[in-house]
Amino acid sequence: MMADQLASPADLKLLLDRQDLDDARCTLLIECATAVVQNAAGGQRIVRVVDDTATLTAGPGQWLSLPQWPVESVASVNYNGTAMAAGPAGYRLHGTRLFRRCGWSDCPGDLFPVAVVYTHGYAEGDQELQFARSSVLGLIRDVVDNPTGLKAESLDDWSATYSALSTHMEGTPALRKALYRQYGRRR
Repeated sequence: MMADQLASPADLKLLLDRQDLDDARCTLLIECATAVVQNAAGGQRIVRVVDDTATLTAGPGQWLSLPQWPVESVASVNYNGTAMAAGPAGYRLHGTRLFRRCGWSDCPGDLFPVAVVYTHGYAEGDQELQFARSSVLGLIRDVVDNPTGLKAESLDDWSATYSALSTHMEGTPALRKALYRQYGRRR
């Protein structure tokens, strides 16, 4: 299984105008930067995931929040070992939450497993992904030419100073906050 990628090796090569870059190295950098971006987004995967499975614990309340968003569709809900139908007699999807009119448990102290198969995230090419994509490329653009994380180097009369953000590939606090505001958990 391949890790999530919010950009492609071709995107990175185009940005840097470097067609000579190794695809495997570009892919690794993109996967790592994607993980940083998704972590800053509160652990949201952001990219579209079809038929993902989540096992939740349901109590007596009527609402059950799905862990990833945006939710595109729900393929199935298995409540305490029994398949449930969508609709008024079963469950209904409202945004990122499942609603069950009679609640998810008859007794206040009872907790039941609910297995949900659903599709979430943004499809490739969706405009909502552009900020995340640009963040990934921004985090790694200088790493390609500075893999050891040097802050500065010089040789005779030549010298270069590298961005601390790019060499550490962790993002500034401002970037992390902006990513969370854009993609973090919403109801």
